[in-house]
Amino acid sequence: MFDQETMTEIMKKCQQDPEFLKIFEGFIKFAQEAAQKGMTVNEMANICMLGYAIGEDPALQEMILNMSKISNMGLDIIDK
Repeated sequence: MFDQETMTEIMKKCQQDPEFLKIFEGFIKFAQEAAQKGMTVNEMANICMLGYAIGEDPALQEMILNMSKISNMGLDIIDK
């Protein structure tokens, strides 16, 4: 699962881009916390892929935001 070549590339990106480093550090921190809470690697991978998909698609980002607003108002989203 651990790929040394990929980690080398990630480390290069961390050295070149402070924002990339911040994201990397966040992933490391939250992955450790997830492991301590018993989350599986498969669960973490699925969550990360969902976040990535949302981050890549502005329309999906807006849909998620709107669903969150509806939920925060106490309304249910019903699919008919």
